Amino acid sequence: MLRNVLLAVLAVILTLPVIHFALEKFESDPTVDTGSPAWKAREAIIARAKVFVGEPPADPHPLDPSGIVECRYVPKPVKATTPKFDCEFPDGHVIKVKYGPTPEKRGEVAATHLLAALGFGADHVTMLPKLRCLGCPWFPFQMRRLAESFFAVPVLEFLTSDDHVRDFEWVAAERKMAGRPIEIGHHEGWDWDELALVDAAKGGATRAELDALRLIAVFLGHWDNKAANQRLSCEAGDGGDDPSAPCRSPMLILQDVGATFGPTKVNFDKWTTMPIWADSARCTISLQNMPYHGGRFTPTQISDAGRALLASKLVRLRADEILAMFESARFPDPDTGEAPGNVTRWVDAFQDKVRQIANRPACPSLPD
Repeated sequence: MLRNVLLAVLAVILTLPVIHFALEKFESDPTVDTGSPAWKAREAIIARAKVFVGEPPADPHPLDPSGIVECRYVPKPVKATTPKFDCEFPDGHVIKVKYGPTPEKRGEVAATHLLAALGFGADHVTMLPKLRCLGCPWFPFQMRRLAESFFAVPVLEFLTSDDHVRDFEWVAAERKMAGRPIEIGHHEGWDWDELALVDAAKGGATRAELDALRLIAVFLGHWDNKAANQRLSCEAGDGGDDPSAPCRSPMLILQDVGATFGPTKVNFDKWTTMPIWADSARCTISLQNMPYHGGRFTPTQISDAGRALLASKLVRLRADEILAMFESARFPDPDTGEAPGNVTRWVDAFQDKVRQIANRPACPSLPD
């Protein structure tokens, strides 16, 4: 009798992850009413959205990588597959910490630094030699995911003392660019086909600016480009994520850009063989040869004004600035794979991609 009871209990426990997965799948794929007033208000914001911020906004809480950065663990449901957690400072500001051996850390540090240097909206991401987390469980992301799978989060939180201290080495610490995200229910961000909604006559970005954004996405190889990895943002202030609240300065931002510099993330050989132009004669760009076959990023013919705009910004980057970008992100040596390593070949590959954009004949005129 006892044996049967124990087997039944074990069977129930083993089905819990399946039940959790089904519930998570159902919640993560909600139906959005694209005819609702909220959705229409969101589309009106996109119509006025910019992609360039001019001078990169200063980080209001810059992190000092020369010492140990200390913060407190913030428990929250896990998303995606990259090990990460939120961590709060005494003054209330929160960073997202990516840890472990994932190359996504390096890609995100370099990509956000490049986007900011070119004048696009970008988050502040810093590579830290050491971060001390107060109240962190052991392997916080993995333990939280395991606890969620078995509906045992309260047990994990009970067993984790506020006095626990975990040290992490070489983490990527991300703080969002100032602003409030515009979201509707579970729907986050914007899709690439929604760039068609942007209207320069209503104050939005020009076709050249939108093409520069598309082109830098291909330059980086931003292949994990689902809507949640792009952010629609307004200036900080009241209104939360309500699209009907006043929004003076909407921005279209690339976020979570760790899946870059190669289809397997920070892969020198694969990044260097990725051409800028899918069809050089027509100035067509595409990500169809990348994972997910480009996602929602459809092949697009780039205007010469857009090509020239991005080229003018890229050619102003000095070799030492590009070198510093890769070194600060601890990119691996292409020959040995050691990280950090000699990144001069990364700089050469970067400059070759710049030449593919800048040193070519003008792109043909776009059809009306």
